[in-house]
Amino acid sequence: IIDYVEHIERPRKARRYQERKNHINYWDDEEFYNRFRFTKPSVHLIFEKIEDGIKSTTNWNHALLPMEMLLLTLRFLTCGSMLIVVGDFAGVHKSTASKVILK
Repeated sequence: IIDYVEHIERPRKARRYQERKNHINYWDDEEFYNRFRFTKPSVHLIFEKIEDGIKSTTNWNHALLPMEMLLLTLRFLTCGSMLIVVGDFAGVHKSTASKVILK
């Protein structure tokens, strides 16, 4: 009962949703390569091959698009960044970044 009462006294934090950048359009070719270590055409080639396998089954809760998932994973694997840094870069929580990379 005490746990329930404490839960009522402290309401949950309000959810925050960040605007996510479209990294393909935002960065020019050189800056894109510096951040992801792949060229834009090579990312599109990889994306075509894996898009169906990583597509989210829902669009609820601002689900990540397959291209965002790919770029987040490439950033993690090629740059050796920590999950929280990659998550901040992609505009998602570190737990979401972890799930995307595992997928």
